[in-house]
Amino acid sequence: MKIDFLKRNRQKFQEKIENNSVALVHANTLYASSADMHFAFEADRDFFYLTGLKLPDFIYFVEKTEKEVKETLFVYRKDELEEKWTGYRYTKEELTAMSGIENIAYLDQFHHHFASAMAKNQHKTLWINTPRATTWKAYTSPQGKMSEELSQKYPYLQIKHIGEMMMPLRAVKQEDEVALIRQAAEVTNKGIKHMMRVSREGISEKELEAAFTYEVIKADATMSFSPIIASGANGLVLHYDSNDSIIEKDALVLADVGAAKDYYCADVTRTFPAGGKFTNMQRKIYDIVLTANERAIACVKEGVSFAEIEQCAQEVFYNGLKDLEILTSKDELRNYYYHTIGHSLGLDAHDSLDKTIALAAGMIITIEPGLYIKQLGIGIRIEDDVLVTKDGCEVLTKEIIKQADEIENYMQRKNIHAE
Repeated sequence: MKIDFLKRNRQKFQEKIENNSVALVHANTLYASSADMHFAFEADRDFFYLTGLKLPDFIYFVEKTEKEVKETLFVYRKDELEEKWTGYRYTKEELTAMSGIENIAYLDQFHHHFASAMAKNQHKTLWINTPRATTWKAYTSPQGKMSEELSQKYPYLQIKHIGEMMMPLRAVKQEDEVALIRQAAEVTNKGIKHMMRVSREGISEKELEAAFTYEVIKADATMSFSPIIASGANGLVLHYDSNDSIIEKDALVLADVGAAKDYYCADVTRTFPAGGKFTNMQRKIYDIVLTANERAIACVKEGVSFAEIEQCAQEVFYNGLKDLEILTSKDELRNYYYHTIGHSLGLDAHDSLDKTIALAAGMIITIEPGLYIKQLGIGIRIEDDVLVTKDGCEVLTKEIIKQADEIENYMQRKNIHAE
């Protein structure tokens, strides 16, 4: 990331911190997967937004008083023995050049530094990036551990989550961020086309996942999230990710995938016939979802709410399914459409955003209507990434084909496998 971009982010962050406060932003750590093996490291996205670094265990620390704002980056010491096992460790000078942070100290000095800061200024508030609670994961994070330790040692400190400050900062994207999401969308397009080229009945969903993964690795990108390659009835499951079924005759493939560049995510869903040709009923339902996608995108502009965009899509769904005699009342729609119209997109595929507020120019959101008809074994979702502008929007994923005829023509071309 460019130094000016990082310095601008830190300045905005520091301006939001009240006087007589400290902020601790931890980079995250390596987590054990089994025995002495680890999951791939994922930097905390707020830490990356402020420092541009993807290195474990580092701490970005801010002290703010009426007189000054002081920032310090705490890092590993150089260690020749450790470098033989885990790789090169950057010098202080190199880290300053990478992040723009002048004041660099070592991690083993942090607690002394914190105690000294508290003794000098009696700070009242600690802002920290503890992971947000969820219902499906329970683990002890380094941020959570430090929050607990510091609150016990300094019981008068009010602990606050930096998400309150970071959410509005990250919601509106700067030019550098939009450019990276454009790049991620281009890679995603290549991956989706590769899947369409190799798709056929009788192969495993894993083969399509491999085709997408190939394009991501080839482009020196990463995955925004684990690919969802759901054929047939698997498309009824929103977060299906085992991707291990054999694709059956006349099956649809719902591919919810995304590449990322420097953590900036694309998140795209395309649904296509495995054999290159929609059945009559598949085409009818696909066209309803496509119309909902296009109608919802047409609603996007500054000042509009997610609820208003949702209404645009649901009207299409209700009328379309009523015409097909699949439902008779609007209350029944929840049986066939059971998620929301979209979400914020950025450093996380699901960036945090207060969805009750009006959209602002510079936000990037997904538009992803879907219908899931259990009695027909059909699940169809069409998802695009959309940049909000003052007068409307720009579809960042517009190059990824989604018209039914375009998909069929592309998949049936005789020379398609030679591309």
